[in-house]
Parts: sequence; C-alpha cells; structure tokens
Amino acid sequence: MFEIEIPLKYHATLALQVLGENSEEIAETLLNGNWLGRRHDSGACPIAVFLTAILPGVLGVAVGSNQLTIHPADDTEPDIDVDLPPAVAGFVLAFDIGAFPELIAPSDDAAPDI
Repeated sequence: MFEIEIPLKYHATLALQVLGENSEEIAETLLNGNWLGRRHDSGACPIAVFLTAILPGVLGVAVGSNQLTIHPADDTEPDIDVDLPPAVAGFVLAFDIGAFPELIAPSDDAAPDI
C-alpha cells in the first residue's frame, strides 16, 4: 500500500471552507472548539489558533484580511499563502472591529500573581 501526501495548502483551504458559511457560523464553530484569540494579532486570532492546532507540521499561521500565510515547522519548506474564502475574510474583519467578544482569549496579564 502507498501513501498519498496531500499538500498543506489543500488542507488549509478545506479547513477554512468547513468553518461555516458566514461570520456567525464561523464564530460558533470556533467557540465550540475553544479556538480563542486576540484582535489585531495576525498570529493569534481565532483563525490562526484553529489552523495552527489542526494542520499537520505547522509552526504557525499569520492571518491577514484577505489571505493567510502558513509557516511550516520544517524550516526548509517555504511559507504557503492561502486566499481566505469570503466568509472567513468577513469574520476576520468583524472580529477585529469588535464582534464576537466571546472569542477573545483570556489575557496572560489577568493571571493572578502567585
């Protein structure tokens, strides 16, 4: 039997498509998975947290308004750019301007001193 290697870009594209058909569905999916993040932080928004958690061999993901960049864990591999589906781009914009506060990760600064 042989293995077929599926490109990381395909994994990412499929993962983005199944998040939901609109911003509200995407927010619900992210909340159900406890993929929380920070506003205006391309490497720590809920979409970046989600993809970093589920994609194999990924060091991190940086999410922009219309595209994201995957940073493979293998530093000999080039970064991979992926266009955001319209629903995901809409979610990113809505989240960054204040929607979906339930998806904001607790701040490390809020941790009590021990």
